[in-house]
Formats: sequence, C-alpha cells, structure tokens
Amino acid sequence: MFFNYNLSMTEDELIKELAEPIIKQIEKIAQEHGSELPAIPRVEFVVDPNSLPKTIEGVEITSDLLKKLQEYLEDEIEMICAPTILH
Repeated sequence: MFFNYNLSMTEDELIKELAEPIIKQIEKIAQEHGSELPAIPRVEFVVDPNSLPKTIEGVEITSDLLKKLQEYLEDEIEMICAPTILH
C-alpha cells in the first residue's frame, strides 16, 4: 500500500494523505533552491475522463476528488513557496 488509507478516513484526511508525498518533494525543492525559484510550482492532474471513476487500493478516484486534491496542493505549495505575512 502506498499510503495509510482506512475506511474511516474523511475525504479531507484522504486528500491530506494523498498530498503528503507531493508536498514533501516541493518542500525539498524549495529548500534546495531557496528564493531562486522563478515561479511557484504547479501540480496539474491530466486524466482521460473516460477512465474515471477508478478504484485504487480501496479508494475511489473521481474527477471531483482530483480537483479537490489539486486545490489543496495549490494552497499548500503557495504557503511553502510564497508565504504571506499577516498584519
């Protein structure tokens, strides 16, 4: 199993679990390059619409789930690479 999925997970918990390895890689890249990144990294899922929904290791992957995962990743990546100071 590539992540710690269990049936009692909420959708938000599932999204965080799926996003974790991607976020770790983005953090690693940001640390290696510091402020030298020319742009905020983006993650985009390209999927054949006819291939969804698909069940992988007990998780139903839908276009809605992928959209929410992409939005979550965009927010997290922005916080890592372009943090904002709140006054």
